Amino acid sequence: MDDLDRKIITSLSADARMPYSRIAEEAGVATTTVHQRVKRLTERGVIVGSRVRLDWEQIGLPVTAVVSVEAPDAPLSGVADELRAIPEIQSCFAVTGEFDLLLIVRARSSEHLGQLLDDIRSHAPGRSRTIVVLASYFEGRVPPIA
Repeated sequence: MDDLDRKIITSLSADARMPYSRIAEEAGVATTTVHQRVKRLTERGVIVGSRVRLDWEQIGLPVTAVVSVEAPDAPLSGVADELRAIPEIQSCFAVTGEFDLLLIVRARSSEHLGQLLDDIRSHAPGRSRTIVVLASYFEGRVPPIA
């Protein structure tokens, strides 16, 4: 990966819908060059898709929680596959430390979060810890591409 690839990735990570012509102009190359580079980066698996950032409150999921769960007697990948059935779980990470999995959960209300926690516990019956997010100052940032 060279400097041009990094510029392209940085531009697309800021705005996945940015026109290739604008990226090309900012990078000082032809639009076809950007198109070919994006295609190559996608084929190599560096770019694996594009995402839309949402305002969770406006779409009816204003409650965000970070849930740590313990899954001591089961393979983590199996527990994660079961948790995938709960659509309000946005992310699931295997982690080190006191717990085994870290989940990012989006809910309609505190009551809905309680129902989701019950559902999560049915798939991962070990200990859990829930932290409710009070404010989000930033999220989804992409660090500098080295």
